[in-house]
Amino acid sequence: MANPEPGRRFTDVTGELIEMGPAFWRVLPDSVAHSGTAVTIDASAVVAARAIPPKPTPFSEILELERHLAATWPAPETAELGGWLLRYAEGFSRRANSVLALTAPPGGTDAALAAVGDWYEARGARPLIALPGGVGKRLDDELAARGWEAEGRTAVMTKRLDGASQDSTAYDGEAVVVDAPGAALLEQVGRGAPAVAARIFGSGPGRGYAEIHRGGELAARGRGAVEGDLVAITNIGTLPAFRRQGLGTEILRALEAWGHGNGARRAALQVEADNEAAIAMYERLGYAERYRYQYRARS
Repeated sequence: MANPEPGRRFTDVTGELIEMGPAFWRVLPDSVAHSGTAVTIDASAVVAARAIPPKPTPFSEILELERHLAATWPAPETAELGGWLLRYAEGFSRRANSVLALTAPPGGTDAALAAVGDWYEARGARPLIALPGGVGKRLDDELAARGWEAEGRTAVMTKRLDGASQDSTAYDGEAVVVDAPGAALLEQVGRGAPAVAARIFGSGPGRGYAEIHRGGELAARGRGAVEGDLVAITNIGTLPAFRRQGLGTEILRALEAWGHGNGARRAALQVEADNEAAIAMYERLGYAERYRYQYRARS
């Protein structure tokens, strides 16, 4: 951008472009990516701009996000195995019925896998291991070599809730956010196990459920859960009769505003990696992919 300082005509600002309008641009510089301090630039001062390929997401960020996401989706039954977290929820969701492996396997891969197999077999469940981003690359290779099959590839996307568009921090639409999941919501998302879903979802402080009712029906819904400065947004859905009316976006905006009001400065969501339409939609709404993870199941 142009710089009025004598002898220096231009100044570079590199980082994430979080807002662009006719009057000003807002950029979150790389050096303050975690502080949330954005730089506002007069649009008339911008001389040139170019896209810079994204840097690989640091392991530290992946670890932090995964720990926050695990805390917002707590399985009813868990066990520690070194740095691994074993989770069981009677089959409700892969995430709550898998091992979160964020460190090297304790005692070596074979010993750890034997312990995992025993734990899940005792519960009548198949052994399944979640492998987030580059953190689990070595273990992923080892499991593949042992015949464990890949499934459930998922993209983790995040968005700043402060210093971005006003839609992230204010909401006055149709959706209402309550602090406990209603029976209709649990029936829609419970996959035949609403009681288990209720235990995972939780209620009260740090839990929010956005609902839109039409004609006596729960037409659209979604869940938000705050952990630290993050709100994890999940279970956004709309009944078939009410689709293509923007209700899902209303639910998302309501949960972003609710999360910001409860201390969150970032939002995160997870979407199946082959759902290109959903990923493109979330990108239009300000989300950026940070990393991907997948599961390995013992065949």
